[in-house]
Amino acid sequence: MRAKTPAVVVVLLAAALAAVTASAATPEVTVVNVDRTFHFAAGDLCSFPLTLHNEGVRRTTTYFDSSGNVTRTVIHLASFTQTATNDLTGASLSTPLAGPAIFETNGDGTVTTRIPGNDGIIVVPGKGFVYGDVGLIVFTQLDILMLTGHYENPDRYVEELCASLA
Repeated sequence: MRAKTPAVVVVLLAAALAAVTASAATPEVTVVNVDRTFHFAAGDLCSFPLTLHNEGVRRTTTYFDSSGNVTRTVIHLASFTQTATNDLTGASLSTPLAGPAIFETNGDGTVTTRIPGNDGIIVVPGKGFVYGDVGLIVFTQLDILMLTGHYENPDRYVEELCASLA
């Protein structure tokens, strides 16, 4: 009789897990090939006109609860590169972007965002590492909840990028 008890418990747990899984809607996956260019006039980001070019694949997976409400959205970037170019000199720098970026809704109406991995890095040939947002950042609209690895101020990213391309 004892040998049957664990088997019954396993079967009941498996059935309960299947019922919970079945109650959630199937995630929606969208894959987009990105090839976008943004132009910034002198003074908008840098003292010179700047072009940003993003290229790669963006896969967005949206998860829903049993009522159809979005519970989580995950964005992965594959073979994704952002290139910044000084339009006056032609000097450019590229950074791979990977993510993922994970957005989860909270019961209070806020959203928690987690970005583990490479969220932008500047390496200048002949100079080396200049700036990087790599590691893990977790935040809501209200506050940064966790900052690990090498994350810095987004304003500094723009400053270092412009200085490196000047």
